[in-house]
Amino acid sequence: MTSEYVFENKENLVSYIYHKLSDPTPIKLQKAMYFLWAFYAATYGNIDYNQDSEFNSEEKYPRELFKPAFEAWRYGPVDNDVYSWDKTGRIAGFENKFQAKFDDENVEKTSQDREIKLFMDDLLKQIDSVNDFGLVNRSHEDSSYKKVYKDGYNHIEMNPEDIKKDYVGYVKKQSEI
Repeated sequence: MTSEYVFENKENLVSYIYHKLSDPTPIKLQKAMYFLWAFYAATYGNIDYNQDSEFNSEEKYPRELFKPAFEAWRYGPVDNDVYSWDKTGRIAGFENKFQAKFDDENVEKTSQDREIKLFMDDLLKQIDSVNDFGLVNRSHEDSSYKKVYKDGYNHIEMNPEDIKKDYVGYVKKQSEI
């Protein structure tokens, strides 16, 4: 992969998540987007190819899963485009193009594609097992959310670099356990 984002078209990711979750509520969909972006940015998006000889520098993972546009709302981080798509019922009609990349008859599978799919599926399985307000409470713990959220306001931009820092720290702490 050589593009900047795994998903140049956010609709493809939203469709994939929507079809993977057992009950894709608006909150669960939003938190899945947020946690997938954050954990991807802190792991695959944070690989230092100059330092880490384990990774082939010719096959670099994109730095981000998709172009982030998170805002701090009452119930946690929200992508306003996805919110609008969900409110108007458009998401159910999105074609699940990402899944098609991994169908058995697709011969263009790359190890990176498989790795990203496994990463996403593992995290989505965990997200799916938590109720909506468990996800809201978890997202409220992030300093990138807490430092910008103001009660009664929506559309407060969250800094993607701050989100990434939160999750780099979280991943590092988990690896030390």
